[in-house]
Amino acid sequence: MAYSRTVWTARIGTFLNKFLKTNETSTSVELTNDPTITTAGTPFSVDNMNKIEQGIYDAHAILDANSLSLATPFIDQPLTKESSPEFKSIKLNGLLLFMAPSSTILSSFASPSANPWGLAFDGTNLISCDGAEDTIYIHDGVSSTILSSFASPSTSPTGLTFDGTNLISCDFGTKTIFIHDGVSSTILSSFASPSSAPWGLAFDGTNLISCDDDTDMIYIHDGISSTILSSFASPTILIRGLAFDGINLISCEYSSNRIYVHDGVSSTILTSFVAPSTYPTGLAFDGKNLISCDATSAMIYKHKSELAQYI
Repeated sequence: MAYSRTVWTARIGTFLNKFLKTNETSTSVELTNDPTITTAGTPFSVDNMNKIEQGIYDAHAILDANSLSLATPFIDQPLTKESSPEFKSIKLNGLLLFMAPSSTILSSFASPSANPWGLAFDGTNLISCDGAEDTIYIHDGVSSTILSSFASPSTSPTGLTFDGTNLISCDFGTKTIFIHDGVSSTILSSFASPSSAPWGLAFDGTNLISCDDDTDMIYIHDGISSTILSSFASPTILIRGLAFDGINLISCEYSSNRIYVHDGVSSTILTSFVAPSTYPTGLAFDGKNLISCDATSAMIYKHKSELAQYI
């Protein structure tokens, strides 16, 4: 039951402390308050005080039922009245709460051809590549409509990402990572991938991240270069696609048919879920939702972001 608040009003008048004296003796006197009252005010009564006490008790009962305490901070991030926070994650009662992609599909559409292997998002348009057609496609937004396309640098494009200026692609056949001039077929530079089977790419705002199907490793490059700063094992074997959502790395794997949300860019997995079909091959993040593609269904999927928790 919702608490019904009492709005207290003050007693208003004159001579509020005036008293009449009667029946005075040498040992006692009777005093009667005798003010001139214009507003009676809310009575200070047993009923009113018990109502306050009951409200406090009920509020604590609700907090205790939810394992919370008034002494426990709800948000472990400092806020002021001037703040305009956009929370990517918060801690509540020891749990990390964050928005993460889910298995819920908001929409889907057919890929441009039968073997979608990589995805990227350039801030406006989805970009996909097809391993059989050796082609890179620029979509109209996140849709099946194709604005333009061009040949990939080599014969087996497997991964795409966008660094804010240029498209980056990797090729399974030549074991090479290519930096394009904007989103075009012109290649500014290239370098060898860390191992023999590059498949997925992501960019975290500073460093390129790549994965390799042969070593089942994820590599953090030094900027966009062949120099490797660090690496870690993928969640299972046959890693295929990578994306970065602004906080966490996301990967997909063919062997487990799952999509994994990592804790930052690390091997720790915060959550995972089953992919929409049986052969997830590419991932991208459009600023709000994860996008995945699947080579079995030849479909591209937009996933719904939902609240997740991690201890």
